[in-house]
Amino acid sequence: MNIYLPKFYDTSLPISGFITKKVIGIDTGSTVQEAAQRMSQFNISSLVVVDSDDIVGFLTEGDIRTKVVARGLKPDLPVEDIMTKDLITVDISTSVEEAAVTMADKGVKRLLVEEEGEICGVLSFHDLIDIERQKIETHISRE
Repeated sequence: MNIYLPKFYDTSLPISGFITKKVIGIDTGSTVQEAAQRMSQFNISSLVVVDSDDIVGFLTEGDIRTKVVARGLKPDLPVEDIMTKDLITVDISTSVEEAAVTMADKGVKRLLVEEEGEICGVLSFHDLIDIERQKIETHISRE
């Protein structure tokens, strides 16, 4: 897949400097309502789902919206019923371009980031937009 990124956007940079390192988890048996409350509490849009300290899933605001609210289901469902079980991860040394291509290929807005086999952060499409915004602002301020 060919993705266009402006010339002043250094796509070879590793994602390590751009990831959100605040990874908040929730237990598999917690309810969707508890997950939404936790997301609100920490002002985040995703949670890792844990079972005995192992990450077994990923839950996003989009999952709650499309799999619960839009279907008229009650928010007392356990998160394990709607979480994404097939985790999409990238290594912390992955380039910005590789991460963007992975998001596009997989049709996701967030990637879990691993370092030495452990989840250490999340990279979102919003993070990529922020990188772009900063580059544009820097470019404009130089003119």
